[in-house]
Amino acid sequence: EQINKSVNEEQRLALFVVLEPQEGDTTTDAHGDTYSATEVELAARNFGEHCMKANLFHKVELEDAKIIENYTAPADFYLDGKLIKKSTWLQLWYFPETELGEALWQGVKSGEISGVSIQGSADTEKLND
Repeated sequence: EQINKSVNEEQRLALFVVLEPQEGDTTTDAHGDTYSATEVELAARNFGEHCMKANLFHKVELEDAKIIENYTAPADFYLDGKLIKKSTWLQLWYFPETELGEALWQGVKSGEISGVSIQGSADTEKLND
């Protein structure tokens, strides 16, 4: 089972894996795509410089969820027993005590909200037939 988040209930914080580099193995993302460490690092940096806004289903920007950290892992480490590879893009989200913030926080704690999406577009190249 892949870890998508780690939750600190007392502080209303959730750490999400946004995108993981897949160089050197056969894993892919939900769409069957792979990303190099360099591509992941560039995407995280671009997001940090130009966006840093949480949104709901790629439609509505939220004030009821805040991205407070956006970075790539500087080295391999374990989180809740799962290996997080170097260059994995991570985001730490805070859920304020507003009505919608509380609903979102409950969704995170229950597992209904278990990850985040890059909402990106890319030039693709088919590597295998």
